[in-house]
Amino acid sequence: MLAEIKGKVSRTGSNLSERLEDNLTGNVFGALRYIPFSEGIGKILANAVTSSDIKSCIHQINIQYWANVIGFWPYDQDGELDALITFEDTIIGIEVKFLSGLSSVDETDSIPTEESKHQLGRESRIISRKGGKKNKILLFVADRHMCRSVYQDIKDSKHDIIEKDVMLGYVSWQDFLHELKQLNGLDPFQQIIIKDLIDLLTRKGFEDFIDMNVNRAPIVHGNAHFNFAVSHHVEIDFTTDQSIHEELYYELNR
Repeated sequence: MLAEIKGKVSRTGSNLSERLEDNLTGNVFGALRYIPFSEGIGKILANAVTSSDIKSCIHQINIQYWANVIGFWPYDQDGELDALITFEDTIIGIEVKFLSGLSSVDETDSIPTEESKHQLGRESRIISRKGGKKNKILLFVADRHMCRSVYQDIKDSKHDIIEKDVMLGYVSWQDFLHELKQLNGLDPFQQIIIKDLIDLLTRKGFEDFIDMNVNRAPIVHGNAHFNFAVSHHVEIDFTTDQSIHEELYYELNR
């Protein structure tokens, strides 16, 4: 809905297949605006992000109503973040990926930070300029494999892609879904929102695996499987009184 309101999806929906990430961003982060920050998205991001410094910053954000501090796809000359959340002491930029990769990367490691065309590098410049003296965070949200690959490429780069005053972290959709399932203490209306988001991300294929609970009801039906039985009567013969006829054998003496 938000993607359409913001013009990311055409009125007829004809370009929806090309805007899956924008639609996913609007559906997930738009819906979470209806839940207090500290009880919803704050818990999810703080628990799912890998950086301890970022965890600490998010945990310190003490706010309930936050729909007025998040902007979707804000325009900037350096690019377009999917979401920008501006708190009193912290600014969080969010870049979402679903099926596509980064829109641009640097062709060589010799490019200065301020001239980098790397998508996350450009977005870090946006956050650096807009953040002032706030804590500045850039979060990359994508499939776990893509998160790790992109993050490692940036860390292995010979030059600084991310602005020095911006903390880069990532949240995989798999971990995002897991943290959604851990939310508790919500009212019935908020639980409906979370249930819908869990169903959405599960349908997108972000379920990690089925748990290894062996106490589930059996899936084998007695009238639909083979029955193997073992006889309880077993006879073992250890007879040792066999007679030996000497003339029928050779005897070797040393």
